[in-house]
Amino acid sequence: MSRNQRPNSLPDQVATDLRAQITDGRWPPGRVLTYADIQQLYGVSRETVAAALTRLREAGLVETRRMGTRPRVAGKSWPAATGTSIQDEITAHLRDQVNRGVYGPGDRIPSLEALAAEYSVSVATVRRSLSPLLDEGVLITIRPTGTFVATRSADVD
Repeated sequence: MSRNQRPNSLPDQVATDLRAQITDGRWPPGRVLTYADIQQLYGVSRETVAAALTRLREAGLVETRRMGTRPRVAGKSWPAATGTSIQDEITAHLRDQVNRGVYGPGDRIPSLEALAAEYSVSVATVRRSLSPLLDEGVLITIRPTGTFVATRSADVD
């Protein structure tokens, strides 16, 4: 190797390995990539993981919908319209589930933690997503029991 050629940097090596796992299907579209998991897998720092994920974002293999959300393998995006926040998308999805009867009047919806895991976001994001539904009376919270669909029969717009 000549003096002008540098060996691949550690972020490049991690990005190359992650790229191989994504392209051969070991990491399918929609899979959440947590910094902690990647750090543990490769024994690298958070900064190295961030640099590797930046390379994968630039290549279009990884997407992050909004600041503070976990990166995921591209190809299975949120189904909402462009320009909406992830909070708005979760609110709309839960509203749709109530309207379709997935959660009926009086039904308890999953816990904040369960919803956060389902949508691959923080509990704080889920809490903010539920706020409009609580304000509109679609959902009610009974502490310490949980959050329930309000007992009204009309669809909610």
